[in-house]
Amino acid sequence: MIFTKAEDAVVRRAVTAYRAMRSKSTKGPFRGTTADQILEELHPSPDRWVALAAYVIACGEREPGNDG
Repeated sequence: MIFTKAEDAVVRRAVTAYRAMRSKSTKGPFRGTTADQILEELHPSPDRWVALAAYVIACGEREPGNDG
C-alpha cells in the first residue's frame, strides 16, 4: 500500500496502538488511544479510512518487526 508522508507516520502509530490493545499484558478495558482515533487524525474519506484500517489490522496481527 502506498502512503503519503503524513499517512505513513499515523499508520505506524495506529499499528502500535492496535498491538498494545491486543497485547496479552493489557488487562481490563484498554484506556489508551485506539487505532481508530489515530486514523481519524487524517480525516480520510470513508474509502481511504477502510483501506488504512484494513492495513493496520493486517500489520497488527503479524509479528512485530515483520511489517513488510
